[in-house]
Order: sequence, then C-alpha cells, then structure tokens
Amino acid sequence: MISNICYAIVFLIESLISFYYFDFKFKRRISKKFIPISILLSGLVLYIINLIEIPLINAVCFYACNFIVLKICYNTNIKSAIFANFILLFLMIISELIVVFSFSVVFHFSLFESQSDAFILIIQAIISKLLYFIFIWCILKFSEKESKSTGSKFSLLLCVLPMASIILMHTNVYLCTFYSVNDNYKIAIIIGNILILLSNIIVFYLHEATIRINRKYTQILLDYQQEKDTINYYELLREQNENSKILIHDITKHLKTIQQLSKKEDSNISQYISEIVEDFSVMNPVDYCKNSVVNLVTHRYYEICKKNKINFTISIKNANLDFMKEHDITALLDNLLENAVESALLTDDKFIDFSICTRNSNFVIIKISNSCGRKPKYINDILVSSKNTPGIHGVGTRSIKKVVAKYNGNLEMKYDSNSNTFISIIGINSNL
Repeated sequence: MISNICYAIVFLIESLISFYYFDFKFKRRISKKFIPISILLSGLVLYIINLIEIPLINAVCFYACNFIVLKICYNTNIKSAIFANFILLFLMIISELIVVFSFSVVFHFSLFESQSDAFILIIQAIISKLLYFIFIWCILKFSEKESKSTGSKFSLLLCVLPMASIILMHTNVYLCTFYSVNDNYKIAIIIGNILILLSNIIVFYLHEATIRINRKYTQILLDYQQEKDTINYYELLREQNENSKILIHDITKHLKTIQQLSKKEDSNISQYISEIVEDFSVMNPVDYCKNSVVNLVTHRYYEICKKNKINFTISIKNANLDFMKEHDITALLDNLLENAVESALLTDDKFIDFSICTRNSNFVIIKISNSCGRKPKYINDILVSSKNTPGIHGVGTRSIKKVVAKYNGNLEMKYDSNSNTFISIIGINSNL
C-alpha cells in the first residue's frame, strides 16, 4: 500500500515537471489557482493507466494527457502543442532507458529483475524523473534568447545538484541490495529520494523565477531611463524653441545695435555677437554624431557637466552604434556617463573624456575616462555606488555588463592611481 502511494507521488511529480516545462514555454490560459488541480488530475490519470503495465499504452497516454493539459491550460496552437509534447515524450523515454541501462551495468540487474522488485522499480522511476527534469531544464535554458549571457552560463553549475542526487540514489540502491535491510528502511529511502527529487525541482524553479524577476526589474530600469531621456529631450527642445522665439523677437534690436557698433572704431562686434549666442544658447552643439539616441544621452550629460563645471571632452563624431537597439544604447551610455559624473563631482580637477571609435571597420571601442579621487570599491566584482540609496548598489554596473554581454562584447574597468583616473573601455564587434 505504501509503495503504491509512493509510486503515485512519483507520477504526480512527473506531471509537475511537465507543467514546469509548459509554464516557462507558454502563456497560461487558466487561473494560477487551477494549476495544482490540473497537476493532480494529470498525475492520477497517468498513475492509473500505468497499472496496466503496457509500455506502449503508457507512452500514448502520457502524450495524450500532456497534450490535453497544454491545450486547456495554456495558449498555444496545434502545431506547437504537438511538437512540445513530442519533446516531452522523447525525453521521458530516453531518461527511462538510461536509468534501466545504468542499473543493469552498475548492479547487474536484468530488466525482469527490476520489474519484479517494487523498491528497485520506484527508485528507478524517481531517478528517471530527475533525469527527465534535467533534460527539460537544459532544453529550456539553451532555447532562451539570453542563453549566451554570463548569468545563464553560471546557472549550468546547478546541474551539480541533480548529478549528486542521482549518485546518492544509486548508492542507496547499492546499500539496500547488497546488505540485508528491512522494508521500513527501504520505505524511508524511497521517501527520502522523493524529497530529494522535489527539492531539486524547487531549487531550479526558484532560480529561474529569480532570473525572471531580475530581468523584469532591469527592463523597468531601462524603461525608466528611456522615459527620462525622452522627457529631457523634449524639455531641451522646448527650451531651445523658447530661446529662439525670444531671439527672433529681439533680432531687430540686436541688428540695430550691431549697426551702431560697426560705426565705432573701438567697438567689438564679435564679442557682442558671442554674448548673444551664449545668452540664448542658440549655438549649443546637439548633433555630436549621426545616431539620435547617442546625441540625446551625450547632450544631456553635456548640460549636466556644464552646470557642475566638469570639463567634458567629446569625441564621437564617427560613432556607429546602429547595430544596437535604442534602449540598449541608452542603458549603456547613460549608466557609464552617470557613473563618470558621480565620480568626477567628488574631485577638484573635474573632467570626463568620452570617445567612440571604430577599428577594422566593425570593432567599436567605447571609452570613458573620468577624474576619480579614490580607488572605487567592489563587492563581488560589482562596482559599489557612493549614492545614498541602500539596496540598489551596483545596479548601473550590472546593467552595463548585461548590455555588453548581450552583444558579445568585452568590458574593462580599471583605476589609475597615478593620474587618479577611472577608465571604462568597451569593445564590441558590430558584425556578431
């Protein structure tokens, strides 16, 4: 009776794994509260059908049950549902064959021996479900658009946990097979292995859920930056438009004054014109390069540096970042320049040198050097901000690294103690 309950739980976990795959691959159609009910019904149906003990019928019912669940609970078309469930069935069969083969090699069990021993059969089922789950997780991970990012590569280290769990499960089988143990001990081993299987699924689910939350948070920050740049852009246009109206209104008076100054030998007409231009901000450069987003971000920090008396040197005339998406350009340059301004404000000799150039026709180099009074602090290789905003230290640096990784670029941040200069250099191949 207890072994049947354990076996039923294993099939419930099998349904849970299928839902794990569907949940990350498709958009839900039903309410979240109905998902546990669907998992329970699916698992019970599979368990009952498995009692027939005909592999072909089990495989067909596994496919049909998952197909129905996918169509009812998630938004998908017939073609996607057929393909997704074919992948699940294929991975399930492969995982079970691998486990049966490994048992025959390690423990010298024949297929008929394992089928006649309930303990061995349940343990094999648990290990195959864990292997099945890892296969599904790998499929999901490598099918992601962000799979090439550093965070996703680091996630592969999680595979150490299920591999260790599988080794532990094989060890349990070895001890129970070659040493005399009672049935209660075997039941305890089965329950422990089921808990290990559930723990693996929970850890991986929470890990992926955390990644999703971080991506949403990063996207919110990017949207905020883009919105802020848009507001500043229109504020700049409004200000220039207002200055232009004032200048046009007074242009006649200025022309008369210039005419009068031209009649005087000691008059300085050029100085007068320069003062007009400076007062009305007509000649402030806005087009630093051909990219409008780069111009917008650069000019915003040009104005910030001007107000804070920071010597801002700009060399981006030949900048070509058209291969990057606009929100990525905003996130990259805005965070780089914001960090530079923040650092320069704390120094006496305030300066920022900003340059973008292209080498070998496709390799873009972005370099920002700024005055920095002291060596920056790092926590876990993340630059710590000096802002009074606890809890969000390093968000800007993480955003920079995310964009650089997205375009397979290289990022180098270093501090020159001799010149008290902090240097950020980014290299991106625009053809990749």
